[in-house]
Amino acid sequence: MTEKLEEFLPQYTIDAATNVERVVLKVIDLTRQIAFYKHVVGLTVLSRTQNYAYLGVKEDERVLLELRKTAKKLQPAKSTGLFHIAFLMPNREAFATKFFEILRNKNTVDSPLEQATRFPHFERIIPIAKLDSASDHGYSEAFYLSDIEGNGIEIYVDRPREEWHKYPKGSNPLNFKELAKIAKFETDGKLPIGTKIGHVHLRVNDLEKTLSFYHQVLGFESQLVSNDRFFLSAGGYHHHIAGNAWSGRNAAHPLDIHSGLQEIHFNLPSKEAYHKLKNHVKQLTQMQDLDHYFAIIDPDGNSLVFSTNHQ
Repeated sequence: MTEKLEEFLPQYTIDAATNVERVVLKVIDLTRQIAFYKHVVGLTVLSRTQNYAYLGVKEDERVLLELRKTAKKLQPAKSTGLFHIAFLMPNREAFATKFFEILRNKNTVDSPLEQATRFPHFERIIPIAKLDSASDHGYSEAFYLSDIEGNGIEIYVDRPREEWHKYPKGSNPLNFKELAKIAKFETDGKLPIGTKIGHVHLRVNDLEKTLSFYHQVLGFESQLVSNDRFFLSAGGYHHHIAGNAWSGRNAAHPLDIHSGLQEIHFNLPSKEAYHKLKNHVKQLTQMQDLDHYFAIIDPDGNSLVFSTNHQ
């Protein structure tokens, strides 16, 4: 039935230069989350109000991460939403520098709830305790951590696209010796100019339904699809959007009071690309259409915002 239905859907592929521009998170403790993203991840606070914070990289005014103090409870473990935000570094030297900075950073992570529940036997939490894993994926090298409210974070660097086929895919060990040779050990820990959000990985309930939405409604192209995950992208990139069903079926949508993902913002490269996408999407799903952007909700309750800098 699904295959027959898709035969009648208008064919559309999203513009190849589309990218993830910003991620918005609902947080409980704004002050401590700002401190984590500033002193551990290495983002810079661009501006702040009582209930909002806008973070990016030094010497760049673009907002990559927006924190909103609107949550009251932590997001349930078995729910849809964010698996991780992935910050793409501009080069391998910057990636290596940040990785070893995390390992050597002795600043205290101010997280009383985690101190009491996850690390009760630790005198204090330091950044290395927040490091979950590190992998060579072939097309990229990455390490993973989580913030103090459980939101996943990936920091990674791409290999040149023409070299992707030379390296085994999957999750293989990083070459620490090679990375150590190019890392700078005198660093302020800040993410450098050129850092951007490379992709967002989601936790989904119905994998097939969500995959169909991002592919058929939004026009992202499939790069990898298995029985429990998918990778989709614009322009042949390894993935701009990923989803996994590792939480199992019947994962609940988080409520407004829960921490976690609020919005994902995408940028289209031109006015023409933006209106082509909007005209396609409005044939297939409901949208909030405002002057300079439109917003839709995906099957897992995530808000997606689309805009262009070329109105």
